[in-house]
Amino acid sequence: MVFVNKEWEESEGIVVYSNYHRYWQNKELRIKNPYFDVYSGKILDLKEGKQAAVKYFYNLLNEEICEGVTICVVPSSNTDKTESGIGMLGDMLAANGRVNKVYYLRRTETIDKLAYGGNRNKEIHMKTISTIEDVDISGEIVLLMDDVTTTGNSLYACKEILLQHGAKSVKMFALGKAV
Repeated sequence: MVFVNKEWEESEGIVVYSNYHRYWQNKELRIKNPYFDVYSGKILDLKEGKQAAVKYFYNLLNEEICEGVTICVVPSSNTDKTESGIGMLGDMLAANGRVNKVYYLRRTETIDKLAYGGNRNKEIHMKTISTIEDVDISGEIVLLMDDVTTTGNSLYACKEILLQHGAKSVKMFALGKAV
């Protein structure tokens, strides 16, 4: 069991907490998106690593996730970025009776940022994501987290990698679905 919430537990796909609306409708023309909302702003704050946003999402999610679950996050598209807001959230969730393997997956080659038109194919993620070699996840139930998903391909690639390395099961979760 990964989630206390039965709906989450029974999901085979990506569980998404809410919609995510980009800040800019047209960045070059500096036109703001009229659908940008407070929740989307919290996700942007999380991406920037702001502690208030980390705590906000921790409070939303903590009671939904069972103890003993392994927490893991989708790595950044940039190999130089070793920490992330979603990672900080994962660390906080893991500190509450869960297994911390937040940064078990790592990007081995920087790819273009997906939000700016980077390649969204699952294969690009399969080729550029690996695991920390001296860490074992065999038989573990993993909650794989991401901040925003659009196609889901990075989550599906990471799930496949985790299963290939022995995870018993992998549940995928994103704070927001880009709309």
